[in-house]
Amino acid sequence: MDAPFRQYLGWERFPENLAEPEVAHFFSLSEDDRRAVHRRRRPLNRLGVALQIGFLRLTGAPLNSVEMIPPQVLAHLGAELGIAPPRLASIRALYRRHRTLFEHQVAAKQALGLRDLTEHGERALNGFLRREAGDKFLVDELEQAARAWLRDHHYVQLPTRRLRSSASGARRHYDGGLLAGAVAAVGIEQTKAWPLELSETMPNGKTRLEWLRDSPASRKTKGLADHIAKIDFLKKLGADKLHLGLAAGTLKAQARSMLYRKPATLKRMRGERKTVEIACFLRLQLLRLTDDGLGMIDYRIADLWRQARTRAEAAVEDELRRHQALVLQLASLVDDENISASVVRDQMRTMLAPFLPAGAHGPSTKVGRVRRELATAGRGASELLRAASSISLDLPSTHPLAQALTTLDRVAASEMGRLPEGTPNPFGRTWAFLIDQPDREAAFGGYRAATLMLLKRSLRNGQASVDHSLEHRAPEDRLIPKAQWKKERARFVRNLAVSATPETTIRWIKDELSTALKAIDAAVSRGDIRIENNRLVVPKLKAAPEDERLKAIRRELFASVGKIQLPDLLIAIDATTHFSWALLGRTPRSEHELIILYAALIALGSDLTAADMARMTLNIEADAVGEMMRRIEANGRLPWANRLVLDHFRTLPVTKLWGGGIQASADMMSLDATRRLWTARHDPRRRTPAVGTYTHVLDQWVILHDQAVVLNRRQAGAAIEGALRHEAVDLHRVAVDTHGHTHFGMALANLVGFDLAPRLAGMNKRKLYLPRGLDVPASLRPIVSETVSTSAITRGWDPLLRIAASTKSGWCSATYVLDRFGSAARGDEAFQAGDAFGRLLLTRFLGAYLGDPAFRGMNDALLSQGESVHTLQRAIYSGPIGARHGRTPEQMAAISSGLTLLTNVIMTWNAVRIGEVRARRPNTFPDHHIMHIAPNAHEHINTKGVITIDVSPHRDRLLGGKPPAAGIRSVI
Repeated sequence: MDAPFRQYLGWERFPENLAEPEVAHFFSLSEDDRRAVHRRRRPLNRLGVALQIGFLRLTGAPLNSVEMIPPQVLAHLGAELGIAPPRLASIRALYRRHRTLFEHQVAAKQALGLRDLTEHGERALNGFLRREAGDKFLVDELEQAARAWLRDHHYVQLPTRRLRSSASGARRHYDGGLLAGAVAAVGIEQTKAWPLELSETMPNGKTRLEWLRDSPASRKTKGLADHIAKIDFLKKLGADKLHLGLAAGTLKAQARSMLYRKPATLKRMRGERKTVEIACFLRLQLLRLTDDGLGMIDYRIADLWRQARTRAEAAVEDELRRHQALVLQLASLVDDENISASVVRDQMRTMLAPFLPAGAHGPSTKVGRVRRELATAGRGASELLRAASSISLDLPSTHPLAQALTTLDRVAASEMGRLPEGTPNPFGRTWAFLIDQPDREAAFGGYRAATLMLLKRSLRNGQASVDHSLEHRAPEDRLIPKAQWKKERARFVRNLAVSATPETTIRWIKDELSTALKAIDAAVSRGDIRIENNRLVVPKLKAAPEDERLKAIRRELFASVGKIQLPDLLIAIDATTHFSWALLGRTPRSEHELIILYAALIALGSDLTAADMARMTLNIEADAVGEMMRRIEANGRLPWANRLVLDHFRTLPVTKLWGGGIQASADMMSLDATRRLWTARHDPRRRTPAVGTYTHVLDQWVILHDQAVVLNRRQAGAAIEGALRHEAVDLHRVAVDTHGHTHFGMALANLVGFDLAPRLAGMNKRKLYLPRGLDVPASLRPIVSETVSTSAITRGWDPLLRIAASTKSGWCSATYVLDRFGSAARGDEAFQAGDAFGRLLLTRFLGAYLGDPAFRGMNDALLSQGESVHTLQRAIYSGPIGARHGRTPEQMAAISSGLTLLTNVIMTWNAVRIGEVRARRPNTFPDHHIMHIAPNAHEHINTKGVITIDVSPHRDRLLGGKPPAAGIRSVI
């Protein structure tokens, strides 16, 4: 069953106002269906069997309702059977005898190959639900999984009450195991004390619960100290002992209610759910606070380095001025003929004395000067090292960082403030000039600075890890266990669709490289690209001439599309996709609840606040909108709602004109924010604090995936992660810009099943990386670098495959892998193999990019398409994110996904209307023009001003029935 048509699975009556495509999809008869139908002689009996087959295909359950049958269903079946159906009919009118109804239901089940659930099947279903309870927190999600299981195993759907009872039982069974684990870890007395400890009021008037949920106030000394105090408090409550065996997503789902619970309700919580929720909350907060704390330390180390660099640059400028002054003084002294030679020498010695070497003078490089300045950052460096030690880093005893921290602790305990003579240098030659200098107090400062930079590097490459962390656990804990990898390697490699042996891959890539070199050489011969002064010159592609009539046709088309208010647009698309049902987890209870939901969605996905929406919309209160916003943030269903809209968009015929749906572009858009927002970073382009939303835009224009990201970080991990974590499209290629590309990222993307296609900056400095031994055309020799070692690929192939399989199977994220196996991992076999393989893949890509101007134009057009979608997003979200919004990961995810949902809804509505206008006037709007008109226009949509939310035109479709029981799986 296709994704857009799963929403009715498990329904026990006809949905209100079935759309024409839905009727055609479910009630059209196949040849097998017709044979079952035509075994009945009377026309009404044939109609009855056809109706049962269609309803069983629609809902997975037999039709027992006494309500009226929709006339459009009867009309469609009449046309299918060539009979005149009754104008109005209920099931009771069709079936005078109950036995006939039963026989028709049996015939429909046989025709579709469905069977009733047996006792053995029910045991299997319960076992499946107990296993799924580890990944799905909500009973609604378990019910949806159960319906999908029944469908996949060809069972008839169970009644809602019975299925919900089974799902609730599985949830209780799983929670019982979590409760037993928590009690065993910390003791029953500690679990009983948790509510009182969290309800305790602090001197600042906040409860401990509110204090733990607060984002860091600042990254300075006071903020870091407060952060470390939170970690210590959680350890006191036993959070570091709560190894509950939950995946990160499940842990977040279990703790989600505590993230929004009012402190006053803690004492009123009852039963085992209370203990389970608090245990998961404590564990989750410890993991998050540890990551944030290490992030603050990393930021502060980088800040100390920036300050040291600034001082070093200022010192260089000051030294230059002093040298210039010295030259003038010496020239004046030499020109004075009244001074004897001995006096000249004495004065010259005096002038030169300040410039003679004294103390530690290492290499006169810029980085050496910065290291000298960093060695003077005494108090700040000591605070950061103490904070890192308090977080309890896991390090091998032989690791240089472990030795350095032990030495610093010994010096601190002695209170000497000096580095003892003969202290070993675990940092290498680059720090020797500071550590081996005669001034032992200055040497201590150099040793401390070297430790600080080694700490930063070790956190980045995973050599320093923390057990109670999400992002800084040891790499071995995040990858497929070695024993399982050894046992199931063949299966994992088959899932990667890559050769298990490096030799086969190397032969393949060499053949590809030979083809790429020929293509680039041909492009040079044609003059498409040039090589001048040993550099590559890639002229800009000439823009294709635009049809003079296209602008006029675009204006006429959107004039026919018409103007609309944003709420009316939301309602129209919701009536078809029911994304509001996904957001609520059920059908809306009233029109007023729907109005509040739409207002909250607009506030989440735009720069408007709850108070703004209350002022702009009649008969709603700001408190109600704010509460609905918190509910949407808490339930994490926005990606599910987005999936429903995405699936509907892709069923529209007009979308086939815009693209094939197998390529996408990935890029980040910054959203302005206050500098007080914890995740905000300075955007160098817009010169303002900002946060990022990273989107994958399909070649058909719709947004496929979104994620909140931090600015000024490499985006290759986000590009790969977004292409992997969805079920809608099997992408073959993802176009990225320079920020979305690394050599290791190129290799990882290829291994998990698609190619990164980067538009690289500084193309004139790029080289074609090759292994030795290939036949290189003479024209390309100046831009070829034969520095790639195939032996490095061979040595690190197995650990590289393990990393790729772990990423694709969901053991770890691509973002984590790219962070851990970036430049900080130099020397690691897997990194060396991935870096070498990625360089060869880049050369292979450049063969197509440089050798085929059409491919280059298509790739650049994909990225331009994504930037055009960002233009629409900026029109929706034009203002800054305030300090009270976006503090937590859940809030940032809701802002990103809310903006994506509004964007996709607008483009879907545009696509629907474009398709309708095109169908009415095909000669005026031919396909070769429509394919160049994007659905991201927004000038005709009113997103501000007085808003009227009127659901009455679509009330039946919006409020009818129950929630989609086996819809798209939630992707929280």
